[in-house]
Amino acid sequence: MFKFSALKAQASSFLDQYKEKDPATFAAAQEAVGGLLILDGFIGIDNPFGGKKRPGIFGSFIGIIFGLVFIFLGPFIGNLTGINKMTATTTATVVSVGAPSPVTRDSNGNTNGGDCGLTAKYTVQGHDYSSPSSVSSTSNCQKAVGSSLPINYNPNDPGKWATDVATMKTIFKLFPLVGVIVALISLFTFTIRLLSIIFGWKLLKSGRALAKTLPGGASLGSQIKQIRQEFSHNIFGSSATSPAAAVMNAITQKDDNQTPPTQAPSAS
Repeated sequence: MFKFSALKAQASSFLDQYKEKDPATFAAAQEAVGGLLILDGFIGIDNPFGGKKRPGIFGSFIGIIFGLVFIFLGPFIGNLTGINKMTATTTATVVSVGAPSPVTRDSNGNTNGGDCGLTAKYTVQGHDYSSPSSVSSTSNCQKAVGSSLPINYNPNDPGKWATDVATMKTIFKLFPLVGVIVALISLFTFTIRLLSIIFGWKLLKSGRALAKTLPGGASLGSQIKQIRQEFSHNIFGSSATSPAAAVMNAITQKDDNQTPPTQAPSAS
């Protein structure tokens, strides 16, 4: 993960080489670097439209939301399925095994489905029950009709039961831990991206303020574009043909249309 202090130091070091040059070049450098840091802060400059990349501030915010959802997901599923209330145990006999659910494959190649439901009969306090399991699983598909299995049931509603409840409760307890880790990492990244945006905005404002003090003449647009490409390649490793470069070129064209033409004072 890019630490803001390292990124700021790299940006400052990159700008140092332009301080000794003419004011117009230094103004262009500040605008170029500032604009890139803002872009990186928002969407991640490595590859903003796909593929593996560092998340921008929006991606980090989504990560925080995802982490918070995970914190409450385990208890929610436990309450939704009634698992949390299945505290009593007994032995049941398998009456029937349901057909496996359709197997699907997501975009990442992971398979879902193939779960089987069970119907079992058992006795609680002299009353016979024959009901389907509250939870389906792939392990149920291996059960044989007539076999016995230990189950957990809800003592206040004995018709609700499931197998492997202890394992599922352990998994549900891990959800909040995973959620906290994801949320904290995303919050840390969110802070870094926010600082990058603020630092970039200060550089951009400083460069534009310096440009306004220069006499009219050639536009800074071409210099800004070139310096953007150099900074992006040196710091972020982006190529001139990457999606990030397309965004930078669009910003440069906008600057060419909006930035008043300026140039450095000629030597007397």
